[in-house]
Amino acid sequence: MSGGNCPETPRQKMIGMMYLFLTALLAINVSGELLHAFVSLDEGFNQTRKTVERKNDALYTQFETAVSNNPDRAKDEWNEAEKIKESSKLLVEYIQELKTTIVQKADGPEATPESYTSVSNQDIAPQVMITEKSGARSEELKKRIGEYQNMLLSYLDPNEPADTTYIAAYKQVFSTEDIKGEKDVKKSWESTKFEHVPLSASMAMLSKIQGDVRNAEADMIAGLYNNINKDSYKFDHLMEVVKPFKTTILEGETYRAELFMAAYDPTIIPKIEIDGKALNNIEKGKGILELKRPVGEHKWSGFIKMPSPDGSTDIPYEVSGEFQVVKPSAVISPIKMNVFYEGVENPVAISVPGVASNALKISMSNVTSRKKGGNYIVKPKPGTAGKESIVRVSAEIEGKTKFIGKQNFRIKRVPSPIATVGGEEGGKIRKNVLLAQFGVLAEMKDFDFELEYNVSRFTVSVLKNGYITDSPSKSAKFTKEQKDLIKGMSRGSKVQIEGIRAKGPGGTRDLGTITFVLD
Repeated sequence: MSGGNCPETPRQKMIGMMYLFLTALLAINVSGELLHAFVSLDEGFNQTRKTVERKNDALYTQFETAVSNNPDRAKDEWNEAEKIKESSKLLVEYIQELKTTIVQKADGPEATPESYTSVSNQDIAPQVMITEKSGARSEELKKRIGEYQNMLLSYLDPNEPADTTYIAAYKQVFSTEDIKGEKDVKKSWESTKFEHVPLSASMAMLSKIQGDVRNAEADMIAGLYNNINKDSYKFDHLMEVVKPFKTTILEGETYRAELFMAAYDPTIIPKIEIDGKALNNIEKGKGILELKRPVGEHKWSGFIKMPSPDGSTDIPYEVSGEFQVVKPSAVISPIKMNVFYEGVENPVAISVPGVASNALKISMSNVTSRKKGGNYIVKPKPGTAGKESIVRVSAEIEGKTKFIGKQNFRIKRVPSPIATVGGEEGGKIRKNVLLAQFGVLAEMKDFDFELEYNVSRFTVSVLKNGYITDSPSKSAKFTKEQKDLIKGMSRGSKVQIEGIRAKGPGGTRDLGTITFVLD
C-alpha cells in the first residue's frame, strides 16, 4: 500500500477501487437483509395480532353466553367489556388508516399495508406523520394512545398486587413520552418511530402498537370474564345433555351415547344410573352409555347425580333417550338407469345407511369397475350385451364382514344413432335447403349418455334419365359432385342417402338410408 510521498502505482489504485466497490456491495447486502427483516417482523406482528383477535372473538362469545344464562350477574362486566372492545377497535382502525395513508403516499392508491414496494423509503413516513399538517397526525395518534392507556389503568387497582404488573407494563408499552438519545439529547416519540428509518420499519412499529392494543384488550376482557363467578361455584345452571353417536344403527351394531352436564367440570365425577343400573364407564366427567338391542324402537332413562356446589349432597338430574335398530339394507342407485351399456362408462352410486363408504366391499360380475369420488364407474366386458351383472354389497360392522344385499343390472348394447340431414330423417325438402346443408350427422336421440358418433361415409343416389347414378363421400360432408348431382334434379325427384356408416363408442354402425323428395 502507498504511504508518505511515494506515489500509488496503477496496480495499487486498482486494488483500492476494488476494495471500495466490495465494501459498497456488502453494505447493500446488509441493507437488503435488514429491510427483509423489518418486512418479516411486520408480517409477524400482524399474524400475531390476528391470532389474538380470533381468541378475543371466542372470549366475547363466551361472555355473551354467560350474560344470556345469567344477566344479573354478568351484565355489569359485559357493559365494561363492550367499552374496552369499542376503544380497542377504534384505535386499531385508526392506526390501520395511518398505515394505508403512508403506503399509498409512497406507492399510489393500489398499495395496501400488506402489499407495498417502497420498503426502503425513508422520506414518506416522516412526511406524512411529522411534516404534513404540522405533525397533526402524530399528535392525534399520541393523544389516542394516551387515552387508551388511561382507560386501561382505570380498571386496575395499584393496591392490588395482581394489578401492579399490568400497570407497569401498560405505562411502558403505551408511553408516548420523549426519549433520551445520544448525549442525553431528547428525541420526540414520533421522531424515533418515523425519522431516518426505512418505511418497512415504521410499518412494523405501527403494527406492534396494534398488537399491543389487542393483547391488552385480551388481558382486560379475560379479567372481567373471570370476575363474573370469582366468588361462586363455576356453574349454577346445570343442564343434562344426551349426545348419541347415532340414533339409527344397523343390526349387530352397538348403540353409543355421551351423557354429560353442560359446562361440566372434568374433575367432578358424576354418579350415573341407567334403567336401575349404575354406569361405570365414565371418562372426564362424561358417562359413555353402550346398549345392544334387537330390531325395533327402544327407550332408556336414568339419573345423573352431581355434587352440590358445597359438596354436601348429590343432586339428581333425570336423563332419557330413544333409538331405533333397523335391519341393514343396501342402497344401490344407478345414476342414469338400471342398465349397464356395453362400450361406455356407467356411473353408479352405492351406499349403505350408517356405514362409511370405506367400510363397504363391492363385487360385480361381467364388468370391470373403479371408484371415482363417491361413485363407481362400471364398464361391461366386451361381448356381454344381453347378459346381466350382479352387484353384491358387504360391509365391515364391528370388525366382521356382513352381507348387505345385491342388485341385478341388465347389460345392453349402446343403441345406434339416427342419421339426419339438417335435423330431418327424410321426407319432402326444398332443393335449396338440401344444398345448404353441411352433410350427414349421426344423432343419439332420447339417450341419457353423452355419446358422439361421427359419420365416416355415405352415398348420394338419384334416378336420372332412367338410370341410377351414385356419388360417394368418405366423410360426413357432402362432396361437390354430390351437390352437383342434386342440383341437376327436378322437383318431385327422389334423392337417397344410403350406405351411411358412423363410428362411435359402440363401434362402427350402419345407419341405413335417408330418402328425400325434392319439393
